[in-house]
Amino acid sequence: MQEIINRPPTNNMLRRHRYYAKSGFYSFLIKNTIKVLVIVAAIIVTLLAVEKWIIDTDVFFEYLFRDLNNGLVIAVFGISQALLGFIPPDLFIIWSRKFENPWPIVSLLAILSYIGGIVSFSLGMKIQTIPRISQYISVRFKNTSSKVRRWGGLFIVLAALFPIPYSTVCFIIGMMKYPFKLFIWLGLFRILRFFIYGLVLFGILSL
Repeated sequence: MQEIINRPPTNNMLRRHRYYAKSGFYSFLIKNTIKVLVIVAAIIVTLLAVEKWIIDTDVFFEYLFRDLNNGLVIAVFGISQALLGFIPPDLFIIWSRKFENPWPIVSLLAILSYIGGIVSFSLGMKIQTIPRISQYISVRFKNTSSKVRRWGGLFIVLAALFPIPYSTVCFIIGMMKYPFKLFIWLGLFRILRFFIYGLVLFGILSL
């Protein structure tokens, strides 16, 4: 017992490092980091090309979003975030730029996405009680379930921050009866994501 109490923390860190390396966590992290960088690079190249050869990007986005009903856009976003996130949230962050001060809108989007994750989690818990549907979804999202089992909360954080279907992950962990209190805290990284991506996207659009 004394040996366990006095065991250096570095031993635990080394064991975790070896486990994450062996289980593919680091390669998964690198892959998704590269994906984010590629997406950002693609946005920059596309906007610069549009700016140079087609139309001023400010005029383009003003024309694109001018006639959209703000309430409808917010409603569509909220439904999307609660039902498996079928529309990329970055489009809505770009849409928020139409406002004189976009940050309150970004904050609203972040909160709605966070709440959407909770709704997805709750739906997963409900579906888990229906054997046939639960079995089908477990097979359909076997890869996601495997990552949750291997990496636990770290995978939830990655899903919150990276271009991984966050609502789907929340739904699956709800089915797996992941601890709700822990999920609530880890889900806060979803709010952080919107502010980080907002800074990046607004910076790109201002080039």
